[in-house]
Amino acid sequence: MRLENKTAIITGAASGIGAAAVEKFAQNGANVAMWDINEKGLLQLEKKLEKYDVKIKSYKVDTTDYENVQEAGRLVVKDFGKVDILVNCVGGGKYLNLGIRELDEEKWKNQIDLNLNSAFYCTKSIIEHMIERNYGKIVNISSVAGMRGGGLLGRGAYATAKAGIIGFTKAVAKEFAEYGIYANTIAPALHVTPLIESKMDENQIEKLKNSFLLKSAGQLEKLAELIVFLASDDAQFITGALYTVDGGYSMH
Repeated sequence: MRLENKTAIITGAASGIGAAAVEKFAQNGANVAMWDINEKGLLQLEKKLEKYDVKIKSYKVDTTDYENVQEAGRLVVKDFGKVDILVNCVGGGKYLNLGIRELDEEKWKNQIDLNLNSAFYCTKSIIEHMIERNYGKIVNISSVAGMRGGGLLGRGAYATAKAGIIGFTKAVAKEFAEYGIYANTIAPALHVTPLIESKMDENQIEKLKNSFLLKSAGQLEKLAELIVFLASDDAQFITGALYTVDGGYSMH
């Protein structure tokens, strides 16, 4: 129960990495505020997690809307009494696989808003609260695409935004360390999620698996365990770090 009596906001909570993180946090005793624009998905997950003896509440939040996010942050503090942890999982989008030549201004902004600005907006919504309490753990989800300028999945603006997440995390870690606030980044490669399945067929997924040293996809449950570790007090000497979870892909 690494996170017992902690309260976490997890964005992109309705599916994929976010949903896996919510369940793993609940298993570890955390109360969770789930943020996503997909209200139906949130309510389905909330029902699934009723078996855990923790408080889980859904909030329909558009994380690309600054004012919506600031109000959601205030509401969570009111509803839960405190926020200890923020996990920024929101990402993807329908334009993630477009190259520079295929992007126009609108599509570029869409990707930057969803994959980079959202992390800034969400951090802004709770950072003053964390400073007042002299405690906070922030975990941001980047991508190996952000380390390599893109890959088989995730190009152009997506890769740019995910590279920005790495720099943003380091900036947060440096600026707020004196207030007991930690920030770390995870850069996953292929983990089979609904987003991946909507963008790639089986042959493409197999091709991607074979590009990794370990010749396999990552497991969402194991990725969620890493998020829990970085959000816990076990990670007491880790901040500003980048963890690649990519089967060895980024080392060659």
